[in-house]
Amino acid sequence: MKIVIVGAGKLAYYLIHELEQADEIVVIDKDYDAAMRFADNQVSEVIHGDGSSYPVLSEACKDADMIVALTNEDETNLLACQIAKNHLGVSKTIARVNNPKNRDIMEHFGIDRAFSGTQILASMIEQEIDFDGLRIVHRIKNSDHVLIEFVLSKNSDACEKSMMQYKFIHGARVVVMAGEDGGTITPVGDTVMHAGNQIMMVCARKDIEAIWKAMVQ
Repeated sequence: MKIVIVGAGKLAYYLIHELEQADEIVVIDKDYDAAMRFADNQVSEVIHGDGSSYPVLSEACKDADMIVALTNEDETNLLACQIAKNHLGVSKTIARVNNPKNRDIMEHFGIDRAFSGTQILASMIEQEIDFDGLRIVHRIKNSDHVLIEFVLSKNSDACEKSMMQYKFIHGARVVVMAGEDGGTITPVGDTVMHAGNQIMMVCARKDIEAIWKAMVQ
């Protein structure tokens, strides 16, 4: 795999040391000193130039499988990924988003993955502190709904009731359920819930606390 990295900062430095599957890594930066610091840093090539420039990218992206744009400028990251994907045949594009508000814009313009360090950190904190015994597995894009996971408490009224019998809060629905033996099932109307079942459920974010009280506490 050949990966092109635009932006020779600390994030790129640590990323390179974690990449084990890359056969070839090319680093681009318009700051000469920053670029040269990568010359002996497990990279195949270092290019001093503007990573959002077609001439620079056309040289770097020959036979590249992926471009990762990590500069401190969202516009540069967007342009680098667009040029690489739309004009140079790079199939996978990943961009750093410095302003979380720009993430949707990045994805709207065809960036495969746009990540914001702020949003990742917020998500990690949210998953850790929400409710004891319940965690948010996934936030559904462009929705106020989330995927949550918990173990059904023996104190819950849901125990020994089927999906049809139990009145779920505001239309929340179980998508996967697992028994203590680890076997998983996709529940249907007559599937009965038992204490100790591990449950994955889609619900509105505002209903998490009520579900926690009704099914986990």
